[in-house]
Amino acid sequence: MQEAKVLRTFINKFFTMTQRFIVVISVCLLVTGCASDSFHYGSIGNTRSTSSSPKTKSIPSSGIHRVQSGDTLFSIAFSYGLDYRNVANINGIDSPYVIYPNQKIRLRGGPKSVRKVTTTRGTKTVSTPDESVTKNSTEKVNSSSRSVSTVNIPDQKVSVWRWPIAGSVTKSFSNAGVSSKGIDIRGKDSEHVKAAADGVVVYAGNGLIGYGNLVIVKHNDVYLSAYAYNDRILVKEKQSVRAGDSLAIIGGKGSERPLLHFEVRRDGQPIDPLKVLPKQ
Repeated sequence: MQEAKVLRTFINKFFTMTQRFIVVISVCLLVTGCASDSFHYGSIGNTRSTSSSPKTKSIPSSGIHRVQSGDTLFSIAFSYGLDYRNVANINGIDSPYVIYPNQKIRLRGGPKSVRKVTTTRGTKTVSTPDESVTKNSTEKVNSSSRSVSTVNIPDQKVSVWRWPIAGSVTKSFSNAGVSSKGIDIRGKDSEHVKAAADGVVVYAGNGLIGYGNLVIVKHNDVYLSAYAYNDRILVKEKQSVRAGDSLAIIGGKGSERPLLHFEVRRDGQPIDPLKVLPKQ
């Protein structure tokens, strides 16, 4: 009897220790799995943050940009630091500047001209680059192959500019190099990014490398404004907006959050936004 009692006591202790060991192992596996999930989903969330700084792209040696899904004429011209009107003129594209995926967009040269060609099947009309116009209407800029129109266009001023968010400027405008030409503004969590002036949304997407979720607003034929690093875009292309209307939810870049990158382009060229924004 005594031996049986000792055996039962030993068996009970063995099962108790085994159960504790199983519980500990289960908890460890659960914690490890949670940690793994947190890392995994955290990295997915960071895909909205741009990993590289925004910059003006160099024109390909071919001088051609092939249209990708999501491109607009405005976003193409913006990414190369060109005037969208000049790009449209070179390619014979009229307002409202409709383009198509895989379409070849010439980034330099002169406007297309129309000429008649006589063939064995008759006479047909074709569009070709006008070389005489190319020589007289373009020039080299900043020792690059970028072409710009030399035609003087009357300045169309925006009547009222306002700050897209209320915050301090953490990075000022610089005209050196090919880096993006704009300012960084520190904001508040979940703050709405507002239109700096009346206009039309001509781009809303994340196809421009280094800009993250980007909104571009056309204010008139001369001025564009751009709002980058957004967490979420609230508007759609072709949507009319008034100064102060919400365009997006502020985001940021990496650890620099919440932060807005803001640019103003005049005739396709970046200008210091502080020269048009009212003093804070």
